[in-house]
Amino acid sequence: MSVTSSVTPAAPERTRRLLRRWLRMWNGDLATAGEIIAPELRVHLPAVGMPPEERICDPRTMAEWIGLFRGSYSSGTFRCELGPFAVGDFVIARFRFTGIWRGGRPVVATTPPGTAVDFAGVDILRLEEGRVAEYWLTDDQLDLYDQLGAIREPIAATDHFGGRAR
Repeated sequence: MSVTSSVTPAAPERTRRLLRRWLRMWNGDLATAGEIIAPELRVHLPAVGMPPEERICDPRTMAEWIGLFRGSYSSGTFRCELGPFAVGDFVIARFRFTGIWRGGRPVVATTPPGTAVDFAGVDILRLEEGRVAEYWLTDDQLDLYDQLGAIREPIAATDHFGGRAR
């Protein structure tokens, strides 16, 4: 059986450039949203800890959402850990966020401001005419919430058989 893949081994420069601009936007340059987000945007977000998907629908609302997220951190940096990978009109990359929580969201957090956080996720972007028209986010939000004391019971690391990890 032969398996073929349309994954580009090395992402084209235009894909790497778009991802750099995407990260620049997430790192606080909110004006970049007007340059890289399509006039009509569709997002797919985890259900917990996120706004309703229909509220993020264009460059302005994307920038507002990022601004709200960043407002909870006195410093915070997104960086690419893996990728970008180009598959047709899609760009895929794994990111990592590190920052210092200043308070705010989530409102149920119990750790004090000044708590360092670190979590990762994967962004999948669908492009139209060089702009992001659709965005899928999958992230380790539960890890972030655990670091902020927003989960009632601490999450114990377990192995895949249900026992405690070593």
